[in-house]
Amino acid sequence: MYRRLFSETVIYGVGSILPRLINFALVPLYTDKINAEEFSKFAQLYALVAFVNIVLTCGFETAYFRYSADKNLSGKVFHTSFWFVFANALAFLLGMYVFNIPIANFFEYQEYPEYLKYFAWIAFFDAICMVPFAYLRFTNKPIKYSAIKVFQGVFQTLIILAFFYLIPETFLQNIGLKEKVSYPFVANVIAAFSGVLLLLPIIRQVRFYFNRELFRKMFRYAFPVMLAGLAFTTNENLDKLILRGMINEADAGAYAGCYKIATLMILMVTAYRMGVEPFFFKKAQDEDARKTYADIMQYFVIFCGFAVVALLGNLSWIKELMIRDEAYWVAMPIVPIIVIANYFFGIYYNLSTWYKVTDKTYVGTVVSWIGAGLTILLNLVLIPIIGFMASAWATLAAYGTMMVISYFWGQKSYKIPYKTRKILFYMVLSVVLGLLGYYFLDNNFWIGNLCAIIYIAIAIFIEKKSLKYSGNQMKL
Repeated sequence: MYRRLFSETVIYGVGSILPRLINFALVPLYTDKINAEEFSKFAQLYALVAFVNIVLTCGFETAYFRYSADKNLSGKVFHTSFWFVFANALAFLLGMYVFNIPIANFFEYQEYPEYLKYFAWIAFFDAICMVPFAYLRFTNKPIKYSAIKVFQGVFQTLIILAFFYLIPETFLQNIGLKEKVSYPFVANVIAAFSGVLLLLPIIRQVRFYFNRELFRKMFRYAFPVMLAGLAFTTNENLDKLILRGMINEADAGAYAGCYKIATLMILMVTAYRMGVEPFFFKKAQDEDARKTYADIMQYFVIFCGFAVVALLGNLSWIKELMIRDEAYWVAMPIVPIIVIANYFFGIYYNLSTWYKVTDKTYVGTVVSWIGAGLTILLNLVLIPIIGFMASAWATLAAYGTMMVISYFWGQKSYKIPYKTRKILFYMVLSVVLGLLGYYFLDNNFWIGNLCAIIYIAIAIFIEKKSLKYSGNQMKL
């Protein structure tokens, strides 16, 4: 069971992480070819499309998993979900063309209103691919899912490289790509469309069928998930959305550039989420479900704790490798804070299992919006005082608060036998060792990695009995 979960998580991780890692590898190119002021536009527009995607899909990915579990409904769920999301996405796309100029004026893109059209197409293609991708996940086809995702990522990267290095700049300007920051946007549109083409065998299975009664049930389930998604997106992207208008563009661009380094931790949590969510639902009816959830939480905390220590211990060379323009380094102090914040978010995600499998999705909405409220408040109050550091601290405060609330609420409503003391020990150990190497020992490469080795040694010593037991079980 655990081996299957691990293997599926790895495969989904390849599909979700590898394309983003490839994009992550482009950060040196972006920061070299695109100045910090322009990079703030890049970050703001991608933050904006993140909000749009949540609204267009309306939480129906989670609803799809929930209602497809009933084999008698799976086909109806598939058709109904697809047509709802497609209608949403099409209405948005048309609206962005009709109101392009007023929206461009509002976001201060008067000179480049076409940027908003690019992102409308990206959001449209991504939205209509959501249900087919969910279908692949639910039917346990992680290899096909990941193959398409990886192809999109590689294809987009090749287009970007061609724009920067192969195609004459004069030609690109003649076709409307006047600024280099637009190159990744157009490449993303083309890659998103390629996803639609690759998913056509699944999309062609969609019948013109829409079950209103089923839709109402799914919508009631999904709407709180969407609200929670908006809250999560607020926690994750509000900073990049508003910083450009509250501080100078160069600092906003530097913040966005350094935030990319913390993406390594974010991607690991994302890969885990992709693999574990369908597993949680399928396991929900088993007698040992709660013990399974507790065991998975412990393994997650141990593994991600190591990731925190290792990442913070290697920032000295990661920084020089990924962001070669020292003008961006002014924002490096945000990286440890964002890494730990996303560690807390991963733990929160595990803790959120109880309300999803008991159909109490409103709990996620409440908890997430408490975090989002903190994010909004702290950003608006503190950015004028301490600049972009306010956004990093706001993210940490939001995810930490959500984690704590979800734990206590969950233990009262759906008690899971977590080994709380051991989990807290690993959390404190990883944060202390990571911050010790980064802040107090001058981010020294050798000391940072020594801290990672110490963490591993302590974990192996504590878990040696469990490791022996697992080894005996695998032999059986």
